[in-house]
Amino acid sequence: MFKKILSLALALVMIMSVAVFAASAADVDTADLGADVDVAETGVENAINYDNSGTSWSGEVCFYAYCLEEPSDKPFGEWGSKKLKGTDEDGDNVWSFDASALESGKQYCIIFYDSVSGDQTYDLIMDTSCIGDTAYATGNGIENPVDSKKTAKEAKWKSSSLGPRLQVTSIGNVVGETLPNSENKNDMFVNFLKDKLDNARTYSGKDDQTLIDDTAKALGLSKSEVETAIKDTGVTTEWSKDKSTLPDSGNNSNNNNSNSSSNNSSNNSSNNSSSNTKTGSASNTQTGQETTVLFIMLAVMVAAAGVIFFARKKEQA
Repeated sequence: MFKKILSLALALVMIMSVAVFAASAADVDTADLGADVDVAETGVENAINYDNSGTSWSGEVCFYAYCLEEPSDKPFGEWGSKKLKGTDEDGDNVWSFDASALESGKQYCIIFYDSVSGDQTYDLIMDTSCIGDTAYATGNGIENPVDSKKTAKEAKWKSSSLGPRLQVTSIGNVVGETLPNSENKNDMFVNFLKDKLDNARTYSGKDDQTLIDDTAKALGLSKSEVETAIKDTGVTTEWSKDKSTLPDSGNNSNNNNSNSSSNNSSNNSSNNSSSNTKTGSASNTQTGQETTVLFIMLAVMVAAAGVIFFARKKEQA
C-alpha cells in the first residue's frame, strides 16, 4: 500500500513540474510574441518619423535627404523616388521612413514633402542620433535660401537639439539655427559676399553698410572678421569698419553655432527614447517568474512528503 501511495505522489510531482514549466514557457512565448507585434505595428525598423498633424497633407508624405559632408552622395535616392515614401500603417498620421542608410559620424539634411501638393519643409539637420525621433512642423515659415519670394515650413525634432540648417539667403537674411559640422560662419559669410551680395543689394532694400552689418551680426561676426572677409574676397563695397555697429571682436573664435551640437553626445542617450516615436519594442520583463516557479515546486514537494509521511504512519499502525 505504501509503495502505491509513494508512486502516486511521485507521479503527481512529475505532472505538476511539467505543468509549471509549460506555463513558464508559454509566458516567455507570449512576451516574445508581444515584441513581434509591436515591431509590426511600428512598420519600419530603424525609422525616423514625421508627424503630419501640423501640416495635414492629404497625400502620401515623402522625404528627401542628402549628406552634408558629401553633397553628391544621395543614399536615399532621387527626389520623387517611390522608395522615399513613408508608411502610416496604424493611421495615426505619423509617417515612418527607413533610416538604415544613415552613416555614423555624418550629418544629413532631410526635407519632408506632400506627394500631391509638393508642399515641403525646410532643410532639417539629421544624423544617426535622430533614429527613433519624430520631426514635426512648427507652424513657422522659413525664407527659401535661393529664392526669397518662396518659403518652406519649419520642421524640428521632438527630442534632438539638431534643428533647421543655418544658411544665408539670397538677400542676406540668416535663417535656421543649426550650423553643420562641416561648415563655419566665416566661410558662410565669405560665400555670401562672393555669390549673393549683388543680388542682396538689388532686392533687400538696404545699403551696403546696413546689409553687411545685419548679415554679419546674425552670424555673430565682428568688425575685424568682416573686414578680413571683404579683403579676402576682393569685393568692392561701401561698408566702413568705422561706421559699423558690430562688436570689435567676435565671441565665437571657432565660429561654431551653439545649437549645432558638434558631437551630439547629449543626444545619443535620449533621442532614441522619445515617447512620440513610432519605433520601439514590447517589454520582455519576466520579474518574479522564476521565483513563482520555485515556490510552486516547493509546495508540491512538501505536499507529496506529507502524503508519504501520513501513509507510512498509517501503514505502521
